Amino acid sequence: MELCVLIPAKNEEETLRETIETFHHGLNNKINFNILVVNDYSNDGTLILLNDLSKTYSNFNFINNDKKGGVGNAIKLGLSKFKGELVSICMADCSDSVEDILESYRKIVDSDYQCVFGSRFIDGGKTTNYPKFKLLLNRVFNKYVQLRSSYNYNDYTNLFKTYSRSAVDEIMPLSSEGFSLGLEMSLKSFNKKLRIIVIPISWVQRTAGESKLKLGQNFSLYMQTLKSNLK
Repeated sequence: MELCVLIPAKNEEETLRETIETFHHGLNNKINFNILVVNDYSNDGTLILLNDLSKTYSNFNFINNDKKGGVGNAIKLGLSKFKGELVSICMADCSDSVEDILESYRKIVDSDYQCVFGSRFIDGGKTTNYPKFKLLLNRVFNKYVQLRSSYNYNDYTNLFKTYSRSAVDEIMPLSSEGFSLGLEMSLKSFNKKLRIIVIPISWVQRTAGESKLKLGQNFSLYMQTLKSNLK
């Protein structure tokens, strides 16, 4: 099976090359994979970098978001264009782990799962340099979602997840335009009773560039998404 590593990117010239090189080095000769970056209206040197990377790696491609901007819209475009039987959603800032991608791939290929959800907050999970205030808000909101939904999962706001193509087809259409897309995809997967396994993952705070997640701006979007997707 071929896995697509899907990466939304907006103004990530400081981190994207390292991310792609890390993924390529860690996955090459281990699984069949390709990398697809969706350029979300970057106005720095990201597009120049993407052109360079496409010449360096034969299994690397990128597309430009031609819809409304936003990480959710960029991911949705990528989900409509990716090649392969599986897709892992990853960030462009080196926060996600190659080992977690490989483990997710194996869980679907070797078993009958349709989705692999990562959690940084179960035994074996790890976060590095997570800002304390953001971490507090994260845990409060995820606990609230867990209680409201009754699903035994505690990292809804983390976008890193792996889906089979059949799972992606089943949860369509998606409406979230921002980071709340991760919450929507998770809840729809549970609501549809897809075959899901949760694995511990590691996450590292970016060391360069600027985080695109604005807590105040996104809170109302998360709450709207939660309300819309509760059974």
